Amino acid sequence: MSGSRRALGGKPRVVLGVVGVVAVAAVAAALSGGLKFGGDPKETGGKPPLGTATVTRTTVTVAVNATGEVGYGQPLPVTSRAAGTLTWLAPVGSTVKRGQPLLRADNNPVVLLYGNLPFYRPINVGAKGPDVGQLETNLRDLNYTGFDADENFTASTTAAVKRWQTDLGLEPTGVVDPATVIVAPGAVRVVSHSARLGTPASADVLTASPTNRIVTASVPAAKPELSKKGAKATVTLPDGTAVQATVASVVEPPSPGGQESEQAAPPAGDAEPQVTVLLNLQHKGELPPGRVDVVFVTEEHANVLAVPVHALLAIGDRGFGVEIREGATSRVVPVQTGLFSSGKVEISGDGIAEGVTVVMPQ
Repeated sequence: MSGSRRALGGKPRVVLGVVGVVAVAAVAAALSGGLKFGGDPKETGGKPPLGTATVTRTTVTVAVNATGEVGYGQPLPVTSRAAGTLTWLAPVGSTVKRGQPLLRADNNPVVLLYGNLPFYRPINVGAKGPDVGQLETNLRDLNYTGFDADENFTASTTAAVKRWQTDLGLEPTGVVDPATVIVAPGAVRVVSHSARLGTPASADVLTASPTNRIVTASVPAAKPELSKKGAKATVTLPDGTAVQATVASVVEPPSPGGQESEQAAPPAGDAEPQVTVLLNLQHKGELPPGRVDVVFVTEEHANVLAVPVHALLAIGDRGFGVEIREGATSRVVPVQTGLFSSGKVEISGDGIAEGVTVVMPQ
């Protein structure tokens, strides 16, 4: 299979979920609080503050939100090298598994086998190599046994091949013609037919996609870490279930003069360029096609102390602090800030511990 096709769905709109311009909010909060900065306690007269919050131990993440589309991924052409006339094609929408026919040429089946190496030569007794090992692995998984699944085609392999050919309705020659099999990494789902019955069978006969559900989403081209293979994401399904996912691939642009690509597609208006990525879902149940929410975590700090962003006070030129509430008194202490996200900020410093009460300036 070769070539690149347009991924399912359109260009989902990406919405950034990262907290921004936090310093401005913190400065505004400090000015509205009207506090004197320093470490000395001050009396509050026993009156409760206008607002308080508690320092919590949590995980702070910075994320990018996107809208995705559940589907089957990129359909790719299936090319037959069988001689003769095309007499049957697997129906559109059907799933074809190992050992099942994708098409028939002169009414003889051309079957699907699993692997990554296309069969490129006739294989018979005495042949050696990875293509032999791939064939023997498929025969074994189809319950044809009596040989060692190695890279050596022996007389025992020949006997298994003959049984297989007889079950397929083929002449039991013991020789595997590469034109009688098509290789794919796994089961495929037939998306469309590319050829008509009665035409030569040696052609692109249909398009097929993997059977596992994937999510197609667009991410900002300016954030290449989101389109890196293996990048982690969380997909929220329509029923609210959160499913883990990983980036499997990027929709690559075609060679010059080819079809329009969805990678780094020209933005509409002032929108930033996007990259289309395909994500594998860690989900075994049935998933209907449709829109889903996708969250890419770009940075994560686990087991840290955090407070609401509005608890921050500006100290000096570029410093921050919080006002700690201790019974009837309170004091402002400097803090070091870490990640800002979802209205919270990671902090550390003297006197900062889980459960400490901080004042929320009004």
